[in-house]
Amino acid sequence: MLQQSETLLTKDIKRSKRKPERRERRWLRGLTPYLLLLPAILFLFLFFFAPALFNFLLSFQRVSFFDVAKGGAWIGLGNFVSILQDPQTLLSLRNTVFYLTIGTVLLRLILGLLLALLVNSSALKRWRLTGIMRTCFILPWAIPPVVAIAAWKWLLDPQFGVINQLLLSVGLVKEGIPFLVQTTTVWYGVIAIVVWRELPFVIISVLAGLQAIPGEIIEAARVDGATRLHIFRFITLPLLSPVLLTVGWLTTIWTYNNFVFVWLTTRGGPGNFTQVLGTQLYNTAFIDYDFGKGAAVGVLMTLVMVIFSTLYYTFIFKGRVGQT
Repeated sequence: MLQQSETLLTKDIKRSKRKPERRERRWLRGLTPYLLLLPAILFLFLFFFAPALFNFLLSFQRVSFFDVAKGGAWIGLGNFVSILQDPQTLLSLRNTVFYLTIGTVLLRLILGLLLALLVNSSALKRWRLTGIMRTCFILPWAIPPVVAIAAWKWLLDPQFGVINQLLLSVGLVKEGIPFLVQTTTVWYGVIAIVVWRELPFVIISVLAGLQAIPGEIIEAARVDGATRLHIFRFITLPLLSPVLLTVGWLTTIWTYNNFVFVWLTTRGGPGNFTQVLGTQLYNTAFIDYDFGKGAAVGVLMTLVMVIFSTLYYTFIFKGRVGQT
């Protein structure tokens, strides 16, 4: 009897020792995912959130190039009042929203859909030209933007450009057109460059959506007597709507924040005619050396895009995807 009680006592002691060990193991297991995510969180904070917070705080200060070491003076909303009262800001916002963003995004979506339908057509598959067409469409996307802009500036040159030489040889014009210099044609040139360079992303995305549509649905519609127009309108387009809405959202954000195309093409000229918010930010911060006001332009750009993304996701993207 005494031996049994001793053995039971030793077992209880061992169990009491195991319980803290098990609790420690559970605690470590619960902490392990957070420890694994810690490097990524630190990376995001150092390279994304910290610069954004610094830019936000800088927008409330008067800081010039010569005052960086001393630190800026806190002026509250003074920078925002100054840029909102500047007529150039309204012009830059209009150019950014309507010409650079809406104009190029709509053209890319329409052309991308048509060209993706062409690549996915049975005629090209029958002639074995699908691979060649895909390669041709991907080539502009593989060219760096700087090289693409330089090539287009040469093509649109009023004296030596290929486009003007063709127009002169046909007799459509009497002298070369300075596409990127005069106000009547400069935005057409910029839009052409942006659409040509960024169109392949839309084509590839829409083509992937087309190939994901089950062939049985289209065959069943054909058996029921549906024409190609009816198939496109009532089957293809609704099933492609999530892809088109996502691509439209992404291209809008990328184009709205783009700085390279306008700056390398026209530098905001002639005069300030093609100035966009990105180039205005660069001119204010790094040419006029007004870092605080430049940061305020960046905060204004962010605010406009946050409002657009919220409305787009709430009323358009979420509703259409939910219906499909």
